[in-house]
Amino acid sequence: MEAGPDPDRTPPRRARRSATGAVLAVLMLGASLDPSLLARTWVFQGVLSGVGVAVGYALGAGVGALGRRLADRLGWRGPRMGRRGALVLAVMAGAWTTWVVVAAVDQHRWTWDRLGYSPTLTTTAYAGALLLAVAVAVVLSAVGLLVRLLWSQVARLGARWLPGAVAAVLAAALVGWAVLSAANTWVLQRTLDGMNAAFEADDLEVDASAPAPPPPDASRSGTSASAVSWADLGDQGRRFLSRGPDAAEVDDLAPAGAPAAVDPARVFVGRASAGTVEGRAELALAELDRLDAFERRAVLVVVPTGTGWVNEQVVAPVEHLLGGDVATVAVQYSHLPSPLAYLAEHDAASRTGAAVIEAVRERVAALPAAERPMVLVAGESLGSFGGAQAFDDLDEMVADVDRSLWIGAPEFMHLRRQAEAVREPGSTQVRPVVGDGEDVVVANRRSDLDGTSPRSVFLQQADDPIVWWDWGTAVRRPDWLAEPLDPAVNPAMTWRPFSTFANLTVDMAVGNDFDEDHGHLYGTQPLAAWEAMLAPAGWEPADVERLREHLARLPR
Repeated sequence: MEAGPDPDRTPPRRARRSATGAVLAVLMLGASLDPSLLARTWVFQGVLSGVGVAVGYALGAGVGALGRRLADRLGWRGPRMGRRGALVLAVMAGAWTTWVVVAAVDQHRWTWDRLGYSPTLTTTAYAGALLLAVAVAVVLSAVGLLVRLLWSQVARLGARWLPGAVAAVLAAALVGWAVLSAANTWVLQRTLDGMNAAFEADDLEVDASAPAPPPPDASRSGTSASAVSWADLGDQGRRFLSRGPDAAEVDDLAPAGAPAAVDPARVFVGRASAGTVEGRAELALAELDRLDAFERRAVLVVVPTGTGWVNEQVVAPVEHLLGGDVATVAVQYSHLPSPLAYLAEHDAASRTGAAVIEAVRERVAALPAAERPMVLVAGESLGSFGGAQAFDDLDEMVADVDRSLWIGAPEFMHLRRQAEAVREPGSTQVRPVVGDGEDVVVANRRSDLDGTSPRSVFLQQADDPIVWWDWGTAVRRPDWLAEPLDPAVNPAMTWRPFSTFANLTVDMAVGNDFDEDHGHLYGTQPLAAWEAMLAPAGWEPADVERLREHLARLPR
């Protein structure tokens, strides 16, 4: 008689429809509808929910399959779900889905009201989101089936020489490695390289609508007297150098009796201006020397965001508060937007920030003490990460530069992590109190700076997803959700494994879509920070408010 197949050498059969997967998919759908920091459109909601449903089903199906195999090994035959059980499960899933959608509409309405917008995620709009979720889940399921088919073929081939269970595990490891490697090499890396080339070409293109070079006698880079070519500055560099107040505008907004203003100096070095980080830092220092920057009252080093963008709300307040007697320098390290720049070139951000800050610090330290200008440092978003690399810790930052401003710093900015780690008992992660609160102040809003005179300010809004996005949120509750919630956070927001992380990821995509003072837009809050740190003589609250109203009208 011919022997039957050896069960130990046969890979698992095609998976049946999984009740466990269906239950987990529905639960993940509900979790994807939980309120988060910001509101999102039905399209974003549909994509997020679709991913949640697909992942939930895959996890549930995997757990169910493992349970069945273990039961078969033990010889245990549990109850099987018949048609009646499947119908009951389908009805319960439909009822649960309806309930979570209705509840989500009310919960998200709080966020829309706080943001000052009319809700777009009504019950009707959620119907579209659910249809999109189904489409996304189907596409992802099809991809999953293709991967599973590949795994099955590899496992079947391996079962010719190995026990079936061993062949299945090895096949899963091999196929998983192949898929992830291909995704990284052929999808992620090539996509980033292609986008970098495209952004670079667009960044360096000078068309008729681009700002014109400043006149030769202007206190700017990019002039005919400059070592930096106007074409090599990039779009954001050209915009930065063509903006900013002159002495007349500074005088016009200065308080009564203030000394006559001077033209502020601005230096920008584009990524195309030199081939290395060190070369760009040397160019920046040469430009500062050419403009006699170290004879001014202050030198402000700004580490830009990924594209080279420098926020006027960070630079212009210092120029006004110091009567124009300041030179600002920024060096571009990428052509990509900050999220992509972090994936592809975060090392360039850290090396550039550290190199420029260190070069300025060394030059100032070489001057006689009585002739040294103040050294100011500022960074926003990924720029704060780059600028922070110049300092080992908060103590060094406070000791080595006169004032520093960090705006919307991401979780991986080590100075911010240190501020959270050493915060005084009773203070929260959203607004940690560092030491006696005199040198370093963490502020969520302008009023947090009232009555302070710090050397360093961290601006981090409680609803800024860039600040609170963290890989660890996927598996553990962060302090800011365990502690009393900030008034800017939806009171219905809670933590769930993985889904809170996914919600924050979607929030990052819409972080700049709302009015200033919400999400990742800080508006004129940098003015309040600089005014608290610099304490300029003669500036009364009415003068600061008049400047704030002017700055609020500046283009981004």
